[in-house]
Amino acid sequence: YITNNLRLSAMTFTVDVRGSLSAPTTAFVYPYGSSYFNYQCSRYNLTNDENGTDSEDEKEHLSESDIVIDLKYIKSLEAKDWKDQDHYRVLGIPNLRVKASTKDVKKAYKYMVLKCHPDKSQGNTKVDEEAFTCIQKAYEQLCTIDGKRAYDSVDPIFDNEVPNVTEHNKQNFYKIFGPVIEKNAQWSMSRNVPSLGSESENIDHVNDFYNFWYDFKSWREYSYLDEEERDKAEHKEERRYLDKLNKQERTRRKKEEMTRIRQLVDNCYACDPRIKAFNEDRKKRKLEAKLAKQEAYRQEQEALRLQKEEEERIRQEQEQKRLQEEKEKAEAEKKERQKQNKLLKAERKKVRDCVKNNQYFCKSEDNVVKAMENMEVLLQGLAIDDLKKLNSVNKNVGDFSKLYQSYMTTHLEALETKTKENLIKAKQSQEQHKDQSISADKFSVQDIALLVKAVKMFPPGTVNRWNTIADYLNQHSAICKSYVSKDIIQKVKNLQSREGDDLKSKVNEQAFDNFEKSQKQRINEVVAGGGISSKDTLNSALLDENASKDKKKKLPWSAEEQKLLEQGLKKFPQSVGPERWDKIAVLVGSRTKKDCMRRYKELVEQIKAKKAKQ
Repeated sequence: YITNNLRLSAMTFTVDVRGSLSAPTTAFVYPYGSSYFNYQCSRYNLTNDENGTDSEDEKEHLSESDIVIDLKYIKSLEAKDWKDQDHYRVLGIPNLRVKASTKDVKKAYKYMVLKCHPDKSQGNTKVDEEAFTCIQKAYEQLCTIDGKRAYDSVDPIFDNEVPNVTEHNKQNFYKIFGPVIEKNAQWSMSRNVPSLGSESENIDHVNDFYNFWYDFKSWREYSYLDEEERDKAEHKEERRYLDKLNKQERTRRKKEEMTRIRQLVDNCYACDPRIKAFNEDRKKRKLEAKLAKQEAYRQEQEALRLQKEEEERIRQEQEQKRLQEEKEKAEAEKKERQKQNKLLKAERKKVRDCVKNNQYFCKSEDNVVKAMENMEVLLQGLAIDDLKKLNSVNKNVGDFSKLYQSYMTTHLEALETKTKENLIKAKQSQEQHKDQSISADKFSVQDIALLVKAVKMFPPGTVNRWNTIADYLNQHSAICKSYVSKDIIQKVKNLQSREGDDLKSKVNEQAFDNFEKSQKQRINEVVAGGGISSKDTLNSALLDENASKDKKKKLPWSAEEQKLLEQGLKKFPQSVGPERWDKIAVLVGSRTKKDCMRRYKELVEQIKAKKAKQ
């Protein structure tokens, strides 16, 4: 037996063969063929273009009473101009036009043949024959689906005009665009064409409408307007050429038609009040969503702010509570200390009185002062428990004396041990400072100059820089040959500090002194040899005197001069005017106005350099 199940567009056959055959199998059979295709066309109301049939053309809409014979129009026609005539008017069905089926055309033709045949004419036979020829041409054009479609595509009474985008058309949108959309819907290849609708339509219907019309597919074709007659061609090449020309012209007209439809839809979309309302509603909803988001964000920030304030309040309360507890604890500790101090004072007084009453346990009066000092030291070092222990046996002088002497011996030994340790530490510290001072003092002025030169020669980044500088100084120094990297680093740090300024000034003074000595020696040698006159010697002496004056001017500032300069700067601010530096120089006394100004600039530069390093 065979079970047939139809699922969607596929049929499933389950075959079960009884006996010793193999297991049943399921085979999928897909429907295919012209019959199934025609079934689907009729089911979904589609046009079957492959076999040249149309379901709507099989229906009959015409009755004989609907046929209108316009003899005056028919007799005014000429057979040679049959392409320019209105075929539906000739057949008497001008009202049906594109809605007329092939059966309607055939019925109208039979009726017109009976009424307008030349054999029944009693007038001008030639005119009747011309009219009958026009009727036959009209029937020949409309009796087939392809011919009827070719003529319907260029129906002379169809209005191809597209309404423009104006305020009047916007206000009367449904009245103006509704009929135009309905008329142009006849060109659709799909039978289910969505209507324009009304104001009450929802956004889905409007979107479906414009989606359909923007993807509109028209069945209009313009073979009826072909200017070249293919049947008149003399040979095959000419027919091909004529077909090519006709095809190009049809493509151009088809393109113009699709442009017209697109323009119609664009104008309709621009004038549609529903689109405007939907856009405004969408903007409104978008704005509301934005405002809601902003409000949510504001509320979130407000909640965070309140949470932070609450946390800060709790933290402050905890901090205040902690401070209060610490304060109470400190007060309690203070009270406890005061209480302990009172107890200590009382216990110490008892011990002191007991020792005093026993003459400080001294055999001679010469040791009383020393014993008193030792007692006070012991009382300051003993804990309250030890003091209480002493006072517990103060009634028995012997026991008190033994216990007191044991505490004294132990305390003095501990004190002596601690004193020795402090002395050892002090001695070690003195030796360390002595080594440092020796290390610092072994740099002469010439060695400092060599150190400055070596630091410039070997900049940061040099491999083993400090060892290299130490080797350089050991090689070129005439005084010390035992410099190490630690000595170099310590001296460079000193030079970079305030002490370095004094060292640099000493170096400069030493260089000037060396230059002065060399000049005097050269002059003496020249004078001794008779190379210059006494007048030249006098000039040299004057030069030496001026140099010594310059040397005095370049002497470093002492601490007292520096202090007076700082007082002058505070006492005479910039508001004093041009006389400020004269007054400061008078206050300093040992320096000129220029010296004070130069020193002030040096201090400013030093402060800026320190700030830049920080």
